[in-house]
Amino acid sequence: MFLTLTVLAALISSMFVASVVSALSELRRESEDMKELTRAHRAF
Repeated sequence: MFLTLTVLAALISSMFVASVVSALSELRRESEDMKELTRAHRAF
């Protein structure tokens, strides 16, 4: 029983960490896209 709960807690924790890393990666990518768009707009 304790082992099952521990494994479930580990899985939930790893999924949470993965989602946070994914969200941060997406924000960084979006920030780079905005910088590129601003750079291209400034060229005109």
